[in-house]
Amino acid sequence: MGLRLNPLKPSFGTAGIRGIANSDLTPQLAIQVGLCMAKYLGPGKRVVVGRDTRVSSDMIAMAVISGLLSGGCNVEDVGVVATPALSFAIKMLKADGGVMVTASHNPPEWNGIKLWNCDGAIFTRAQDREIEELLHKGGDYYVPWSNIGGFRRIEGIPDMYVGAILTRIDAETLRSRRYRVVLDCGGGATCFSSPKLLRELNCELITLNCEPDGFFRMRKPEPRPENLSKIMETVKSTSSDLGIAHDGDGDRTSFIDENGDYVQGDKILALICLNYLRNKPGSVIVTTVITSSVIFDVAEKIKAKVVLTPVGESCVVEKMKETGAEIGGEENIGLIVRDWVWSREGLYAAALVLDIMAREKRPLSQLLSELPNYEQAKLSVKCDSDVYPFIKNDVIKTVRETLPQDYDNIITIDGIKVYYGRNWILVRPSGTEPLFRVFIEAEDKTTLEKLKKMALDVTTGAIQELSEKIRGRI
Repeated sequence: MGLRLNPLKPSFGTAGIRGIANSDLTPQLAIQVGLCMAKYLGPGKRVVVGRDTRVSSDMIAMAVISGLLSGGCNVEDVGVVATPALSFAIKMLKADGGVMVTASHNPPEWNGIKLWNCDGAIFTRAQDREIEELLHKGGDYYVPWSNIGGFRRIEGIPDMYVGAILTRIDAETLRSRRYRVVLDCGGGATCFSSPKLLRELNCELITLNCEPDGFFRMRKPEPRPENLSKIMETVKSTSSDLGIAHDGDGDRTSFIDENGDYVQGDKILALICLNYLRNKPGSVIVTTVITSSVIFDVAEKIKAKVVLTPVGESCVVEKMKETGAEIGGEENIGLIVRDWVWSREGLYAAALVLDIMAREKRPLSQLLSELPNYEQAKLSVKCDSDVYPFIKNDVIKTVRETLPQDYDNIITIDGIKVYYGRNWILVRPSGTEPLFRVFIEAEDKTTLEKLKKMALDVTTGAIQELSEKIRGRI
């Protein structure tokens, strides 16, 4: 008689299950996720497992592997890889699914489990709900001892992944340029692939934080401007051509131009769309509600169509499959290219930017100067975790009612996005942390500051008011 799972109450957000290691996300839970994945796929299926460099990632990965094996799945462990390299490996190995252990840009105490389909695409939200239901229900998902799955370690995936990227760009022209590049891997999973990619492209490489560090001691794993002062200073002081900074698992990349200035992610996505789809009129670009209006400007120029989705990689991928879109992405350079891998891409995005610079024979700042410019602010408003699940939807409702009602357009597929002419405010609840994301875009700095104050005041006020009401009931 098999062992019976203890019903737990974890939940999937926009990027799998995430939580504090050994607190919210325990080895017990990881085993159960592995068991439920095995139940979902069926005995005998092959699953590729990868992980990032976090201190807890080996522990969580081993627990997931134990669950998969005890549920009858065969496991192919590819070790520490960037998330897009896991997607690549699933397709290359013709596996039935995959698991990536990572919390991406979250702080080092966090970790997460993301589940993948046989085509290298992250599980849809509907699929996540099915796994969640299995977890909540509990059940006898263990197989008899004679049907326990097999295990093998697969070496060399990062090198194979880099080799495949090189075939998709004009590597010879790039090598002839011999660009000087400052690379900051942030101690994350790209340490094992990004330096090799740039050296293969004959770049003069200056490295920062390119040794694995599960504590992310040298910089925070999210490549936002406030965390990238070192690479910005280094690009400028060394007269480098480009700065590249990855997040913890390599599915996002931030860029620093030759002047040492941080580049808005939307502009990089727009630049790639402009060059990738220039001769493909009628193409579709899928992006999220957060993305800048510059994407619409570029789409109009190349006669492409933009389709918006809620925030989340799975939402973008689903809509790309539905519409036949060539390119998808998020404002944080979560680039997805249909004929490459069904994963957000940081390394391939870096290769494409270098490829565009080499072909156009112009520096990044000059290429970007041809795009319309918008002022942006991206902020977070924290909420106490004990009340967050109970008020997050009502906060959005209150924000909608409180903002000035003379707007020109409103979008409610994910939080609320309100347009005032070409300027807009977006407020949405985070799917990975107890906080609200606040995004503002404006045509000038004065309007930006005005809208920023308004958005923060309204959001903060709604959180305080609703939190007090909830606590009054407890």
